[in-house]
Amino acid sequence: MSKKRSSDEFIILVLSGAIALGILPFVVIRLLQKDWVMVVLNTFAFIGLTTVFTYVCLTGRTTIARWVIASLAVIVMSFTVYLKGYQNILWIFPALTTLFFVLTPFLALLIAVGFLAVIITFVWPSMDKVMALQFFIATGSTMLFCFTFSYRMRKQQDELTILATQDTLTGVGNRRALEEKLIELIDLKKRYPEQSASLILIDLDEFKSINDRFGHSFGDKVLTTFTNTIVDRIRVTDKLYRYGGEEFVVIADNTSQEEAITLAESLRSSIECITFQGHCSLTASFGVAQYLKDENQWHWLERADIALYKAKESGRNTTCSAPDIPF
Repeated sequence: MSKKRSSDEFIILVLSGAIALGILPFVVIRLLQKDWVMVVLNTFAFIGLTTVFTYVCLTGRTTIARWVIASLAVIVMSFTVYLKGYQNILWIFPALTTLFFVLTPFLALLIAVGFLAVIITFVWPSMDKVMALQFFIATGSTMLFCFTFSYRMRKQQDELTILATQDTLTGVGNRRALEEKLIELIDLKKRYPEQSASLILIDLDEFKSINDRFGHSFGDKVLTTFTNTIVDRIRVTDKLYRYGGEEFVVIADNTSQEEAITLAESLRSSIECITFQGHCSLTASFGVAQYLKDENQWHWLERADIALYKAKESGRNTTCSAPDIPF
């Protein structure tokens, strides 16, 4: 079954592949013309882009690939204009566009301004001043359009990411974000098995009765106060997610089961101290499970759920640990 590519991977693959294919004919042309400097320059660009394409295909990683493409666009085009003169300045436009596709808007704008300053330095002495002004206005307009478009798209992408991965009521990660984090964390533990990680599954005790007695708006206030309390008391590296309803999960990386139990007990005591204007108090039950080698995210959560069930059966407002036997 083929791997589904992310939008970032797709963009990098299309750009690197298309530009590499576009450069290849010029390698042949320069060879026939015996223009050896341009042969070396175009071959360098072709090999670099082909390497990027292969790297992203095999690994799915795009951070380094983005910088390689941006660097090639700036370096190759600068040298081309320097060697061949202003007759080649039309290639500046795809190079500028590429920067805004592979880098963040403000970083791309900064590099683009420096890039154009270098190009103008090269071509200014030999260009007609009217043509130079036309070039400056055209490239400036292109750069402004690319920046505006890139900034708008990035902002919309960030907003969509938040909507897709954040619980709308509490602001913590939702179930989708939890599943993605667990997959990422398990992959990390497979590469570094000496590192530990633990899940803390939390369920608010008798939450349904709070909703029934005081209404759902009050129940929402309870949930937001609870999540704020948890977030204030866990480490920056720990993450809180809403698993569903009144169930939440804390992912504690580099944390053993014993350390996670200590953390859970600290959180339980903090929650026990919460009161709501004399209306009601709040307690929670905790199930703790350390990651076991070769288990998947569902088995890991299942063991934490077994521990939580034990805590509920033990009278609630307590912490229990999961069995250390994988499914």
